Amino acid sequence: MKKLFILAALLCAPALYAAQQYTCCSYEETPKYGLQTNTTRVEFYGGVALPEEDWSENGQTLQLGDTGFSAGIAFVRNLLPWLTLGLDGNYAGLSNGDDLTTANGDTVNFRSGIATAMVAGRVYLFPSSMTRLYGTAGIGAGYMYAKEKNATADSSETYDSTDVAWMLGAGLEFDIDETVVFGAEGRYNWVGLRSDMKDRFGKDDYGYWTIMLKLGVKF
Repeated sequence: MKKLFILAALLCAPALYAAQQYTCCSYEETPKYGLQTNTTRVEFYGGVALPEEDWSENGQTLQLGDTGFSAGIAFVRNLLPWLTLGLDGNYAGLSNGDDLTTANGDTVNFRSGIATAMVAGRVYLFPSSMTRLYGTAGIGAGYMYAKEKNATADSSETYDSTDVAWMLGAGLEFDIDETVVFGAEGRYNWVGLRSDMKDRFGKDDYGYWTIMLKLGVKF
């Protein structure tokens, strides 16, 4: 009888070993959430753009644009779990501002847009968690235009400028699964004004806010 037990144990040993290996590998294949070093993401943004302030011309309020939309794309690389660096492109399209009466009695309004391309970084809190907070900053180039439409003369003229741009912001994101990230981000954006824009409006810069949702995919 003892020999039968020994023989049965020897026959079962390979099966027990295989089961143990399967359990180990299955554990290691548990989905990994959070951020890891040397991973890359592409992110798509969409939301609203809010001009920071109006200007004054001939005692009247001059609006280069009213609340509009913002859309963008970013490529993000994790240098460390809590630190990223990447490229960010964004466009903000502002809706028509209120009508303005010029010194010669013409009625005009403006519609503006701003495109930016930046190198941007982030610093994360709770990088290993499924839900994370972060601060972000970026610097690069910004292009802004303002189309002035003259309703009285039925004509239009476009002013534009390319100069330095930067942004500061904060965001919240969470993992939907191992590869998909969803979140929200708010930014303050600044772009310098030169050339036609500076000559027409007498201003050196323009500020606006963006509040956007984002969807990202990890690689």
